Amino acid sequence: MQPNARAFPWANPRAMRAQPGQDFAETSDEQRAIPFDYTFRFDLIGEPDRLVRSLVTVSVEASFVAVSIGYGLVPKLTPVIFGPGTKDINGGDSAPILREISIGELLDALVAPLAQTGDTLKGETGPEAALKGGIKLNPQFAELALSSGGQTALSDDVLRNLFQVVNAPSDEIQFLYALFDEGSGREFQSEPLLNIAGLGISNGDRPFRYFARPIIFDPLSTIRMDVIEKSDFQGELHVSLHGYKVLGSPGSPTGRNSYVRPRRR
Repeated sequence: MQPNARAFPWANPRAMRAQPGQDFAETSDEQRAIPFDYTFRFDLIGEPDRLVRSLVTVSVEASFVAVSIGYGLVPKLTPVIFGPGTKDINGGDSAPILREISIGELLDALVAPLAQTGDTLKGETGPEAALKGGIKLNPQFAELALSSGGQTALSDDVLRNLFQVVNAPSDEIQFLYALFDEGSGREFQSEPLLNIAGLGISNGDRPFRYFARPIIFDPLSTIRMDVIEKSDFQGELHVSLHGYKVLGSPGSPTGRNSYVRPRRR
């Protein structure tokens, strides 16, 4: 999605020159603005109120102008696959039909396979994880199981892999975050922000936001981000600052007028 140049003047480097004194990096014909992102990575272990911290250092080549922030999550655990065998359902019939199995019989048949899945989330047993998060059909076999109105006979191998434990819904994953400029000592919030309030939920609904004004970080400055876990989600959290760098600024390594030490004669 391209930002509107009128609503966001930083989207047009030439428009920035027409507004001297603003808080954006100014460009000239000898300068070039290039898109650039800085990313923070956090390992979440599902321990509420646990603080994790990540640092990135702006490269020496140019200042970094951050215009927006966004995030994404990668679950740590693989899906827990389980299911009842033929003998667990109807005492040894080789071709069970799902429509002929009652809910009570199906639930009873799932107890033993769930117990065999071992620890899943933070030391929980399979039944505990299933009761908290829920279960669903394994996507690999869901279409087959539901074909012909659910009357298709399923093999023993399919039955034993027919279900999986559902991961925590993405919109229930919560954490607090705070951004700092270590060089200047600036804080960009009065207190840590809740991800849902500042960024949106992690299912893709408003996964990022623009800053009210772009933030300029000087070369070699250190950007710090603190995250405080508020849910039992386990996995990787990736937070990105989206923005650009202006190459060719005077005094920078990419500038044409960089100081060159004279040779001794």
